[in-house]
Amino acid sequence: MSMTTHEEIERKYEVDEDAQVPDLSDIASVEPLGELLLTADYFDTESGDLAAHLVVLRRRVGGVDEGWHIKFPAAVGRTELHWPLSIGGAEDAHHESPAEVPAAVIAPVLALVRVRPLRVIARLRTRRTALHLVDASGQRLLELADDRVEASDSDTGTVTTWHEWETELLEGAPESAQARSALLDAVEARLLTAGARPAASASKLATALGRTSLAPAQQAASLDRASPASEILLAAIGALVEDIARIDPLVRLDRRDSVHQLRTRVRRLRSLFASYPRVFDRAVTDPIRDELQHLGVVLGEARDAEVMRDRARSLIADHDALVPGLGTRLVDGWARAYSDGHEQVLAELSAPRYLALLDSLDEFRARPPLADDAFVPASTAIPPALARDLKRVLRSARAADAATTDSERIELLHATRKAAKRLRYAAEAVSAGDAGVFGRRVRTVAAAAEAIHDLLGEHRDSSLMQEHLRATAGSGKHAFDYGVLHEVERHGAALCLADYPGALRDLKRLR
Repeated sequence: MSMTTHEEIERKYEVDEDAQVPDLSDIASVEPLGELLLTADYFDTESGDLAAHLVVLRRRVGGVDEGWHIKFPAAVGRTELHWPLSIGGAEDAHHESPAEVPAAVIAPVLALVRVRPLRVIARLRTRRTALHLVDASGQRLLELADDRVEASDSDTGTVTTWHEWETELLEGAPESAQARSALLDAVEARLLTAGARPAASASKLATALGRTSLAPAQQAASLDRASPASEILLAAIGALVEDIARIDPLVRLDRRDSVHQLRTRVRRLRSLFASYPRVFDRAVTDPIRDELQHLGVVLGEARDAEVMRDRARSLIADHDALVPGLGTRLVDGWARAYSDGHEQVLAELSAPRYLALLDSLDEFRARPPLADDAFVPASTAIPPALARDLKRVLRSARAADAATTDSERIELLHATRKAAKRLRYAAEAVSAGDAGVFGRRVRTVAAAAEAIHDLLGEHRDSSLMQEHLRATAGSGKHAFDYGVLHEVERHGAALCLADYPGALRDLKRLR
C-alpha cells in the first residue's frame, strides 16, 4: 500500500474529567463508533527540527488509520500523509514499539531532518469514544472524538493526563468554506454549552511536552532604517530559507505550482547575495550562490516544461474550434518533459549536495560572515545597492536598443529581464515582511521592475512556444492549425514589446 494524503480540518476542546458529550442529533444523524485504544510514538530530532516547523511525525497503532503519519501546516488545517505500518517491514507492523523510521516516511521531511537521527520524544495512549454525524443521504460529515489521553515526555519522564474533545470534518462535509465553518460552529456551540473550552494547544504532542505550541517561542527583532544593513538582510534571507523548508515537501508531493515557488525562493536568495555584496563576505556567499544556481537550473528544467505545458493547454482552450487531437499532441510532449524534470528534481532534493546547501544556509544564518557594510545603517547601505541594480537594468536596456540584429536584441532583452528581476527581488526584500523597513518609493521601484520582468518574460515564453509550434507543425493535416496558433502567439509577443517602452520609462523616472 502506498502513501495517501488528506486535508485535516479539526477543532480541539478542553473538558473536565466528568464532561459528557451532548446530544447532536438535531444537527445531523448520530452514528456511534464505540471505544478504541490508540497508542502513538512521536518522533523528532534532538534539536526539534520538525517541531520548529510545526511538523508532526508519529507512528500510531489502533484505529482505522493506524500507521505512520506526518502532518504539515496548510492554508486551512493541516495536510496529513499516511503510510501503513507494514511500510517499515513485516516485523514492525506487528510491534507496538517502533523500529527505525522508514526511509519512505523520512523522505518528505528530509530537508528538515537531513542526516540527523530521529528519536521518540513522546508516547501517548488515548482511549477514544467517537461518533459520526451523517446526513440524510448517508454521507459522513464530521467525527467527534471523546479522548482521554495519557502522555509521557521521553526526555523528562513527566506523565500528563487530560480529557479533550476533537471535531474533524470528513469526506462528506460541505464543499464551501462557509458551509464547513457553519457545521463546525453549530457543533461547537453545543460543546461549549456542555462545558467545553477551546484548547490552549491545537496539538496533542505540544500538550504532552508541556507547551501550547510546537514552535519554539521567538521574539521578532524590531527593525527600522537605522538598523544595521546586515540585520535587515538576515531577516529577509531567514524568511526565504524558512520558505524553502516549507515548500520542499510540497515539491516532493508534486503539488501545483510548488516547483515554481521553490525556484523563486532560490532565485531570490541568489539575488540578495548578488545585490548586496558589501554586507556579507563574498568568500562565503559566492560558493552558496553557485550551489543555489545549480539547484535553480535543475528546478528550471521542470518549471520551464510546466510553463509550456500550461501555456499549451490555455492556447488550445482559447481556440477550441480547431480540430480534435491537436491539443493532445501539443500538450503531451510538455507534460512528459515536466514529468521527467520533476523526477530529476526529486533526485536532486535527496542528494547530499542539496542537503549540504541547506546546512550551509543554516550555518550562514547562525554565524553570518559580515563584511564592510554589515554595521552601516540600512538607510545608508541599501539605497546605493538598489541604485546600482537599477542602473544595471537601464544599461542592459540601452544595449538592447542599440542591437543591430533581431537575435542580438532578443538576447539582450533576456539580459534586461534578468536584471529587472534582480532589482525587483532586492527591492521587495527590504520593503515587505519583517525586513520591510523601506516604504512606498522602494515598493514603487519593485513594481516598476516587476512590470518589465513580466512583459519580457511573457515575450520570451511566447517566443519559445512559437519555436515549438514551428518545429511541431510539419506538413501534416494540422499544419494550418499550428500556423493559426503561431500567429496568436506572435501577436501576443508583439503586444508585450509594444508595452515594454512605457514600462521602461516608468522605471527611468525613479532614478
